[in-house]
Amino acid sequence: MSKLGFRTVNEMVGRADMLKVNEKLRTAKTAHLDLSAILKPAWQMRPGAATYRIRQQDHKLYIRLDNKFIDESDPALLKGLPVHIECNVTNTDRALGTSLSYKVSKLYGEEGLPKDTIHIRMKGSAGQSCGAFLAPGITIELEGDANDYVGKGLSGGRLILYPPKQSTFKAEENIIAGNVCLYGATAGEAFICGIAAERFAVRNSGANAVVEGCGDHGCEYMTGGRVVVLGTTGRNFAAGMSGGIAYVLDTAHTFSSKVNMEMVELGHVTDPREVATLRSLIEDHRHYTGSEVANRILHDFHHLVSLFVRVMPLDYKRILEEQSSREKEEKLRLSTIDLIPSRTASQVDLASDDIQEVLLLKNHPVVPKPRHEPSVGDVEDSVVDESTSKARLNKLDKTRGFMKYKRLNEAYRPPRKRVKDWKEISSRLAESELKYQSARCMDCGVPFCQSDSGCPISNIIPKWNDLVFKGQWQDALNRLLMTNNFPEFTGRVCPAPCEGACVLGINEQPVGIKSIECAIIDKVYLVFCTT
Repeated sequence: MSKLGFRTVNEMVGRADMLKVNEKLRTAKTAHLDLSAILKPAWQMRPGAATYRIRQQDHKLYIRLDNKFIDESDPALLKGLPVHIECNVTNTDRALGTSLSYKVSKLYGEEGLPKDTIHIRMKGSAGQSCGAFLAPGITIELEGDANDYVGKGLSGGRLILYPPKQSTFKAEENIIAGNVCLYGATAGEAFICGIAAERFAVRNSGANAVVEGCGDHGCEYMTGGRVVVLGTTGRNFAAGMSGGIAYVLDTAHTFSSKVNMEMVELGHVTDPREVATLRSLIEDHRHYTGSEVANRILHDFHHLVSLFVRVMPLDYKRILEEQSSREKEEKLRLSTIDLIPSRTASQVDLASDDIQEVLLLKNHPVVPKPRHEPSVGDVEDSVVDESTSKARLNKLDKTRGFMKYKRLNEAYRPPRKRVKDWKEISSRLAESELKYQSARCMDCGVPFCQSDSGCPISNIIPKWNDLVFKGQWQDALNRLLMTNNFPEFTGRVCPAPCEGACVLGINEQPVGIKSIECAIIDKVYLVFCTT
């Protein structure tokens, strides 16, 4: 700068007269090229024209559309109440939803709001970066089209884009979103009824998206998420793709020639879970956008599913297979201890002192794999004394109890013995055995046992099952008495429709609800009423 006579960078701006052409670099094509007219400074043509910033730029953030979103979203931001916003947009409205996402993230952190808490319905042509960094709980529904960078950095929100309802053109044949959609998206969903331009889902690392076609370089450098393309793609698809999975409908059988095969492999969708995931995404696409393409595919899905090509990165596939193998080994290891085999449950007096003889370890012969710890126990562990067995039984698994433990039935006492006394006709389960039974009660989400098809008096069964598992018998009784005034009777004579409605009963023996209910009142009576 000093050699050129400049003291500041501002003095250098626009001084094209100080530039010299390197004649040695000229070629036959550039021999007569003269750029002087392009490089001529503005101040030479318009004296007094500024060539660098002389005043602060006014970005007019106070009139941005996001201010309207933030104001109308107050009930959602402050109280978590759902809100619905409608507006028109133009291509000068950029980064729609980004400032609102900042407010959501500032108040609720990474988890954001529940889905669809804030629903924004827009009409028109959105500017660049529509829905950029959209936070969880925000849904942007755009009827129209959008420029580049739709869903850039999508962080858990939902984007829905479809053409105007009164339009006559076919959505699947027209570009409705610009370049570089979902750039760097980490979570969320995007449903685009139409074609997206080049570099769709570039660097996507966690978002799920459905589109009806895309331009060149689709899924470039993608590292996660799922992408479904219901139409044609451009060239160089999946270049540098190291994670995630793409599903492309290849009705013309030309897709393989457009794929960059350096890091991926192509295959068919055959796994039932993958087929279900694929169909679910297409159903969501039809639901949110009203797509005719999705509707046609779903009506003939069992035939068209064979035309979907799965694009799977090689390293990603290897990692998934290793993870699946580890999960299977862990599941097998956790299922090696069972409480009581079902074939003996009805034949053994469960209240007898010889119960420990029934508590045996099941042998699952497993061939150890190289580089992995064998799942077969040590010799020391195979010799289990009574104290060790009891210690193991005390460590109950509530999360996987419905898979690990078998149902225990109350075995009936021999008729010749029970007619001679006034004791129970069946042998009651011990407290430790009841904990196993309560551990089988899973968090099924929809407790049918207390619904109309289950308990006729609406006992809150999962609650007091959990309290029994924790050993809180008094609390369990209080919870039981909230809906049942006579558990000592219902626990003995009720036909137990709750067990018939138990979700676990679909593929296993249901939870022993009746035994637990009766044990609650008996236990509390013995402890608190006889002392």
